[in-house]
Amino acid sequence: MFMLGKCNLLFFISAVLLTLGSVASANKCTDVWFTPLANPYLNPESEFHIDSSYFNENGNEWTHKYIYEDGKIAQVRDASKEEGEEIRIFPFYNDTNETALKNKGIEYIVSKCQAKDTLCYQEKVYSNGEYGGIKTTKITPNYITVEQVEDKIHWFTEYILTQDSVIQKRYFDYNTDSVRTSQKIYAADPNNDNKCYEYDDDGQINYTLLYKPNEKGYSVSVESEDYFREFFFIKTEGITSIRKTLKPVKMLPKARYFDLLGRYKFSK
Repeated sequence: MFMLGKCNLLFFISAVLLTLGSVASANKCTDVWFTPLANPYLNPESEFHIDSSYFNENGNEWTHKYIYEDGKIAQVRDASKEEGEEIRIFPFYNDTNETALKNKGIEYIVSKCQAKDTLCYQEKVYSNGEYGGIKTTKITPNYITVEQVEDKIHWFTEYILTQDSVIQKRYFDYNTDSVRTSQKIYAADPNNDNKCYEYDDDGQINYTLLYKPNEKGYSVSVESEDYFREFFFIKTEGITSIRKTLKPVKMLPKARYFDLLGRYKFSK
């Protein structure tokens, strides 16, 4: 197993942020946006789980539905359709090994590890039975790291929750002499507790984010002039393994380069 290159840094920052965690987040939007970054479909102990998501980019739409069994992610349904393609189903196998694989399509094996106050989840991805890579997510209340290793691709991303913002730092070609970095900041709207903005390296606003409470939980939308994305969350105890039938819709090919929460994924 590939070990995290800067684990000492992780635990040092975690300790500092846990100390600062006594100060509650001053903006609901940034607070709840930190939740999907922590991969809520992996943690059965989360107060809320992601139930579904909707995407619309330049009029092209697609959706995802998350299926749970005994509180754990069991399946993700990609309700999208390109010419000649059926709806895709991604199975997840929890706390097991390669013997659970059906060796057909994209499959995931999820395992949990824990050290001190840090939750750790690992997702291994397989394509038709072939190992494709591993993603390791480490979570504390105010700090998250996501490390992805696939062949020659190695990314490392950290998320830091402060009182009124989320700082995202991404390292490309991680642990090499040619490492490159980028940063995004999700900052609170000073006049609206339910709104925040994504700023790029140059300080420009890329997206507006909006927190929307509802009867079952809440949603978080991410939008710009030609892009809209919304994640729907429900209380953990309300999750069942009910299979919903979703209408197939067209999906942009480039969407395949990102996972269900918008991060770069292993298989294209």
